[in-house]
Amino acid sequence: MATVKTVLVKGRCNSRGAYPLAVQVLHKRKKKVFYTGYSIEPCQFDSISGRVIFNGMYTMETVRRMNRVCRKISKVLDKAIDILEKGDSEYTTCDISRIYETLTGKVGFYSYFQERIRVLFDTGHEGTAKAYESTLHSMQRHLCESDFPFPHLSSRLVIKYRDALQEAGVGKNTIGFYLHNMKAVYRRGCLELNLVFPSPFSDIRIRSEKTVKQSLPMNQVKSLARLSLSAGTPECLARDIFIFSIYTRGMSFVDIALLKKSDVFPGVIRYRRHKTGQLLEIGINRQIQSLLDRYGDTAGNYLFPLVDESETPYSGYKKAYNKMRYALKKVSKSIGMNPPLRLHAARHCWATMARENGTPLHTISECLGHSSEKMTRIYLKELDRSVLDEVNNHIADNIC
Repeated sequence: MATVKTVLVKGRCNSRGAYPLAVQVLHKRKKKVFYTGYSIEPCQFDSISGRVIFNGMYTMETVRRMNRVCRKISKVLDKAIDILEKGDSEYTTCDISRIYETLTGKVGFYSYFQERIRVLFDTGHEGTAKAYESTLHSMQRHLCESDFPFPHLSSRLVIKYRDALQEAGVGKNTIGFYLHNMKAVYRRGCLELNLVFPSPFSDIRIRSEKTVKQSLPMNQVKSLARLSLSAGTPECLARDIFIFSIYTRGMSFVDIALLKKSDVFPGVIRYRRHKTGQLLEIGINRQIQSLLDRYGDTAGNYLFPLVDESETPYSGYKKAYNKMRYALKKVSKSIGMNPPLRLHAARHCWATMARENGTPLHTISECLGHSSEKMTRIYLKELDRSVLDEVNNHIADNIC
């Protein structure tokens, strides 16, 4: 546990024989001093109580002011140490200094944002780190370039940022993405630093526009699966990955790209969803086995030739995603499919087919790896409206 006390910095005596008055932190035999801006002579300081004493050299009010400054610095340092003590990891005097500067406003919201991004990169959460990085750059471009303390992030400032994005022609979903990230970092900072401020987001509704969910009818999925494509081409791989996703209950592309040979057991594929960490098991049927056999000679640990093992998983996944998306677009164009297929559409296809086959909602939810049936309900509601259209057309036909 670090200790805090008021001291005179004896190594920095000025021409008047006075020493800087400071608050010292000692932790694991490492010292860090925080200066008050005052210098006094040793006769004016009680080293036992750590207080400036009145001896007639300064007015009583000045002495009180010096002691107030020392108490204020000590209180903030105690708070910083308490925050670090509640954490799970070891800390240093530099960490205490960083928290102190954040609490006192010397290190602002942008600085904390950058620190959070660094931690996410270090802990392997590259996707979230990239999202936060994009948000920070947007704030610096559309809000203000210079940093500002946590308490200065008011609802007025958030509204100003939102309005600036709208004026710049940024889409609603992108604005919602930035504001959600901004809010997440702010709340995390307040929680970590034990700060209590009125929420600057309480009066702001973050709404996103619904996007059209793409799904294919069964006959088109069959045509795609039977489409003759040259083996070893990106187009063939993209098609196979799309079909594999459908065969594996809508497995997400990131999970397919990072699927390893060690995840395949006799008769079952066992993996954790990258998004939620949920453990899922999928029985291997003959269709899945056929695709596994087709790519059985893939070099390295990954099941499919998508990610280069010399790269980080996130970087490799992003490159593979862009490559497969382009290849799938070419496949779509070759068979006259407009708009072109997207990789995530395989997940929508499986959900739609399962629903049309009368599969219970809770079963679809479990298969997709959703955390609740509510999410699955939203997921299915946003797919096709074929049933509603059929009812509507029947009513219209009865009219004329």
